[in-house]
Amino acid sequence: MRIFIKQSTNYKSLFFILALFICISCSTTKVAYNFANVWVVNWFESYFNFRESQRVELEKKLDQFFDWHRKSELPKIVLFLEDFKVRHKDGFDKDDINWVKSELNLFWQRILINAEKDIASFLLTVDDSQIFDMNKNFQEKEDDTLTKQSKISLVELNQDILGRTYKALENWLGDLEPSQKEKIEIWTQTDPYWVIVKLKNREKFQSDLIELLRSKDTLKQNIHSWISNPESHWTDEYKAIINTKIKEWEIITIRIDSIILPRQRKHVAEKVEDIILDLKELSGI
Repeated sequence: MRIFIKQSTNYKSLFFILALFICISCSTTKVAYNFANVWVVNWFESYFNFRESQRVELEKKLDQFFDWHRKSELPKIVLFLEDFKVRHKDGFDKDDINWVKSELNLFWQRILINAEKDIASFLLTVDDSQIFDMNKNFQEKEDDTLTKQSKISLVELNQDILGRTYKALENWLGDLEPSQKEKIEIWTQTDPYWVIVKLKNREKFQSDLIELLRSKDTLKQNIHSWISNPESHWTDEYKAIINTKIKEWEIITIRIDSIILPRQRKHVAEKVEDIILDLKELSGI
């Protein structure tokens, strides 16, 4: 499940909060959610320093957002995970994949409706020196996974992706059998061109964001389209290939699900149930 969710984020419909619930280990769900607002602040500060007034306002808005999310969205996520557990018991197919995509897109749309105004208000407070620092950090940050993957050989790239895939799957399924690993290795061979396409797409997205923030006169009216339609800032190469990649990921997800053993399917169900219990406690259900 993690592979599908994580990779689907490339075309907008998934978001970090849901990934936070589903992709972390069950024992840290409550801690991660309770400190998610701190994570957001720290993420922004990794690109530029706040003025004190910005920090106070951002923390206030984040508290309001997570209060809404805890009361309104966590119960919906619980229902989603309960449905997922039932569907996964008998194996995932194309209809289940489409169901996941549809449900997560609804989560994302509600996030946008609730948060867009506050995101816009915050971006309007970013001054020239902060924009300069953000742009500088965009260009200098080279320790992330995507940048590293763009600089290694095809053999190393496949080994890196395979290792990450095994780790993600074993977190959910428990130990993989050698025969399963052999099949997964064949299915997850990657194309180095795709890594470059993703890297160039990110660079364009970041560059367009900097230009948006610098355009003070038109910033306010352009923020809505930026937030609601990020695809308009993708590169042509990325637009041309992303739908094909999504279909490939869906096929891989179904293939992997088809070789899951009963003990592994039980392991998934137990982990999902643990998350459900944590989310119920967080939301007060």
